[in-house]
This record gives sequence, C-alpha cells and structure tokens, in this order.
Amino acid sequence: MKSKLLKIFIWIPAVICAVMIFGFSGQNGENSGNLSRKAAGVIVDIADSVHLVDVRWNGRQELIDKIELPVRKAAHMTEYAIFACLVYLAFTVDGVSWQLVRFISFFATAAFACSDEFHQLYVPGRNGCVTDVLIDCVGILIGIIICSIADRRKKMII
Repeated sequence: MKSKLLKIFIWIPAVICAVMIFGFSGQNGENSGNLSRKAAGVIVDIADSVHLVDVRWNGRQELIDKIELPVRKAAHMTEYAIFACLVYLAFTVDGVSWQLVRFISFFATAAFACSDEFHQLYVPGRNGCVTDVLIDCVGILIGIIICSIADRRKKMII
C-alpha cells in the first residue's frame, strides 16, 4: 500500500510543474511580456548592485531591452529542465528501467512542450513557435542529462 501511494504522490510535483507551465502559457502577450521585462529588470538591478554593469553609463532600460529575449528563452529552458527532472524521477519511482526512463521522460515532456505551443496559438497576443519547442527540448535534454548523471542505477558501460 505504501509503495502504491508513493507512486501516486511522486507525480504531484510533475503535475504542479505542468500546470504552472500551462498557466504561464495562458497569459496574454502583454502580461507575458511584462513578466519578462520585470525579470530582466531584476537581473539588471542585481548586476548593477554587484558592479557587473553600470546602469548610469549603459542605461537601465537599454540593458533590459537587450537581455529580455535571452531571459525569456532561458526561462523556457529552465522550466522544461525542471519539468523533465520531475518526470524522470516519477517514472523512476514507477519502476521504469534505467535504459528506458531517459527516452520516455524526454518524449513525454517534449510532447507536452508541443501541446503547450499549440495552446499558445489560441492565447491573445501569443503565438506557437517551433523554435520555442526546440529551446524547450534543449532544456529537457539538459534536465535528463543531469538526472542520468545523478541516477545511481545507471550501469557503467566500458
């Protein structure tokens, strides 16, 4: 009984992550853009406070404009790397063999990324983009590589 409950509960973080990703994708274009600008502003302010940049010389808004797109794409990669790790962990606890867990986790999260971009086609001010799916897949791959390295069950191939 305890094992069955664990197999159910282990999926809760992955489901929560999927719901959060879906929620971010459901934001209209203006709200999504404002969130990206706020995140970029925080990064610029931190970089200024530790003297990596000087906003007096570079201009705060110009720096925000320059890093907004990379911040947005890094957020895509990061959220999908985390999601992939949570899915990998859940499949591992479910008993998927170490040989298959990487592939199943990759394809399950990549399928979600595709459906998420499709969902954005119907959100005002947003668009679905194949490039974003590819960026998500890079994040997924990074997450699965991290999990594979950390996975003690993995057999050493010589």
